Amino acid sequence: VVAVSLKKFSLGLVAMLVLVVFGRVTPRISNDDAGATIRPDMRVDCLLLIATTGAFVAMACYAISAPQGWLSIPVAHRDDRYYVLVCAIGVVVGVFSLQQILKARGTSYIRLTVDGIETATTTSTVRQSWDDVISVADKPQNGNRPTGATYITTVDGRTRTLPSNWYTPGGRALRKLIRFYWRNPARRGELVDARIVQRLQIEAPGAV
Repeated sequence: VVAVSLKKFSLGLVAMLVLVVFGRVTPRISNDDAGATIRPDMRVDCLLLIATTGAFVAMACYAISAPQGWLSIPVAHRDDRYYVLVCAIGVVVGVFSLQQILKARGTSYIRLTVDGIETATTTSTVRQSWDDVISVADKPQNGNRPTGATYITTVDGRTRTLPSNWYTPGGRALRKLIRFYWRNPARRGELVDARIVQRLQIEAPGAV
């Protein structure tokens, strides 16, 4: 079980990264009366979920089985206690992460409304007012190169990182979309109908 779960983690993560690196991603968009919810490519979401559950199961089984002597998997320096401790910590973190994934119905999303932005990742969900946003950037404050993610900084100095390259190739089109509605309050009415899809198609032809 440990070996198969680790293989699921490795293969799922590698396959997800291949899709992201080669820009083979298409966002999913849904609307309601309050705004639009954008989710990453379905394949990215599924592969990352497979990788996450694989890692969780492997760590849980190892943390339980290794101290009992039920495993014959050799580890570096034969320091089983260190790996058991790391896996136990990983399981605790994984429980909260899986709860967040279930709550968000996926590994991440961004919701744009007339009033603000809501972002969800595997660790938390954060809501921010448009008026509180001071920057929508392609690199961290102390970084020199774009990373593919989008960094949303607010007046309190906090920065929220959204893996926008899971949504659109290189994350550029989604970042431009967020920046457009941040800078143009009068156009936020587009968020409740199909015009947001049309605007994203302008930024990333064929990506929607």
